[in-house]
Amino acid sequence: MRNPGTRMLPKVTVAAALCASLMTGCDSMTTQNGPGDDALTPEQSKAQVVDSAREVVQSLQLPVTRALFRHESCNDQQEPPFRGNVSVWLPLAADFQESDREVAQWVERLKSQGWSGDTEFKTHGTTVEKNNVVASFAPQNVSTPNRTVTFYGECRDFTTTKATAGEPEDISLDG
Repeated sequence: MRNPGTRMLPKVTVAAALCASLMTGCDSMTTQNGPGDDALTPEQSKAQVVDSAREVVQSLQLPVTRALFRHESCNDQQEPPFRGNVSVWLPLAADFQESDREVAQWVERLKSQGWSGDTEFKTHGTTVEKNNVVASFAPQNVSTPNRTVTFYGECRDFTTTKATAGEPEDISLDG
């Protein structure tokens, strides 16, 4: 007699594999399976996030204390594809409630400028998206000396590698 559980094994295995593949990686940004006509160069992946960060900083008149750019892998193995990433540091608000109020106001202003608040990006912060770039406003917390807004580009840079990604670099977001 056949074990009734053996019939379910393939379905369970497929379901487990699907769940594992969905949970790997950092988020749900567009990831291509390989380079194609729509791949980004390292320069394009940088421009994508720097331009978005510059737009947001200038539009909201954010008091930036530091801005860093880096290329980051879209997977845990530090393999292509890579994407551009800009971290913008802001001074702390007077308290958590004030920080939350400011972020809510900033997000509403960005939505009125074409940013969408309906992102599938997984984070503890508040996110908006425009032109395939996600801006994530991290909540203020007691363990960091600043607040951050991080801009994540598309996972379409197949040229950058772990060896060529380089170190984070300070950038200017002035006009």
